Amino acid sequence: MMKPAAILSLLACTVLSAQVPLRAQTAPATYWVQFTDKDATPYTLEHPEAYLSPRALERRARQGIAIDPLDLPVDPAYIGQLLAAGDIELLSVSKWMNAVTIRSTDTLALDSLGSLPFVLQIRRTKDGQARPALHASKFTQPKATYGELYGGSFRQIEMMNGHLLHQVGGAEGQGMLIGVLDSGFEQADILPGLADLRARDGIVLTRDVVNPGGNVYGEHYHGRSVLSVMAGHVEGKLQGTAPLANYVLVRTEDVNSEYLVEEDNWVSGAELCDSIGCDVLNTSLGYTTFDDSTQNHTYADLNGLTSRMTLAADIASRKGMIVVNSAGNSGAQAWHYIGAPADAFDILAVGAVDTARQVTNFSSRGPSADGRVKPDVSAMGLHTIGLDGGGWNVGPISGTSFSGPLVAGLSACLWQLHQDRSAHDVMAAIRQSASQYGNPNSDLGYGIPDFWRAHLLLGGRDLTGLMAPQALGVMPVPFTDFLDIELIAGSASTMTVDMHDMLGRVVWTTTTPLEPHVYARVRIQNDLLGRLNAGAYLLAVQVGDSRIARRVVKAE
Repeated sequence: MMKPAAILSLLACTVLSAQVPLRAQTAPATYWVQFTDKDATPYTLEHPEAYLSPRALERRARQGIAIDPLDLPVDPAYIGQLLAAGDIELLSVSKWMNAVTIRSTDTLALDSLGSLPFVLQIRRTKDGQARPALHASKFTQPKATYGELYGGSFRQIEMMNGHLLHQVGGAEGQGMLIGVLDSGFEQADILPGLADLRARDGIVLTRDVVNPGGNVYGEHYHGRSVLSVMAGHVEGKLQGTAPLANYVLVRTEDVNSEYLVEEDNWVSGAELCDSIGCDVLNTSLGYTTFDDSTQNHTYADLNGLTSRMTLAADIASRKGMIVVNSAGNSGAQAWHYIGAPADAFDILAVGAVDTARQVTNFSSRGPSADGRVKPDVSAMGLHTIGLDGGGWNVGPISGTSFSGPLVAGLSACLWQLHQDRSAHDVMAAIRQSASQYGNPNSDLGYGIPDFWRAHLLLGGRDLTGLMAPQALGVMPVPFTDFLDIELIAGSASTMTVDMHDMLGRVVWTTTTPLEPHVYARVRIQNDLLGRLNAGAYLLAVQVGDSRIARRVVKAE
């Protein structure tokens, strides 16, 4: 039997700093009950296979993460005694918080809970009335060539050099498992834009935490649009950031009301994703205000230590998952800060930029209440290309809800190439690769990540300190009908390339526009290259004041 460990005591003190009355609600007739310990649990740390999947155990072992008391399930005897007190419905269970969420109108049963010796307390809130309308602020929606492969979605991916992970690194999420916690995945089981995902059985599990036993495909559209940014494919129009990853789809958000119970739902969903071995956890949800205003978070609460959802996001990260959370869409409102759980430690909170790499007005700002950089990074969240609200069309969708999954999908692809590294290592490389890593701010955080640069960094090649314009290399050698030029753009706006034969005569020359201040791998592909005679040539590349000359060979 497992005695309560220090980690459990610390968690209890962190979540609940003072004793409060036991009759309190997280939604109408809904209560969060935390237990004192796991003393009599039938589960042990020595046999984690009883409550963690082989994939989850392998993920921990690979990163050197020990099994600890947080992994132990809630004592089933405690749950049984709680339910036996009267007409009480069990909604969700959290092993990380050692708590359950219940629903009941049985006042006698609820009054008796305080006498149970293993009940620590229930969060103190006040009653509220369910609101039927959707909260508009929650989901703001204000080749082949690369263009032929990605269609309109190319810009949102190439802005972060994600296309290089796909096309050069060969990483499209193969073997990775991504958990998506959201409001529902309406018609994701039939829509053509997700047909490729379904055809390869890429959805390995669905779960409705809001309505246990419910059908996530019959619920709200938002999660399906989020999923399309990672897994969608419509030829010539849309390519997701992790098109070959597998997915777990979990509904934790009830769009018809807003209560703290939804944070509890999220905790349960995150624990589910952990237990089955998800590598990446994406959520495009965030919470600051509720239908019962006494439940509202203050800015001071966004310190990484207050919201249960935030604490759970931090635990998920410590359990070896990459947690990606949208920063929020409140940037133009009186409350312009991030929401919970974007304030969590060691996760990737993602803000939004437009196609020109400028912060959008709606993207929620940082920092966290304790002064940490938030958002962590930013990606394209204005007119992101995905499946629209109806689901049958590919089109622009807006919000940090969609910049987040761009980063989540590419994080899975990056980790796929470096499975010997920890989730912490990968997230650190993503931050370090970003466009303003040396000078972060509360608008973009560390900036727009460069996933190819992060890949090189994890492989031992650090380009983060290189800011002056310079050409770095030319590949492949030998070439057939294209050449890739590796460079740091710095302040340069163009790159000039000249090819000479071995007698010094210019065979062709071209000038290509560049996006300033980024690492780039620019592909030059044209008919002339394909028609060149086999043999050796001299290639000169000019970027700013930097010039390199490389001998290249045209293949037979």
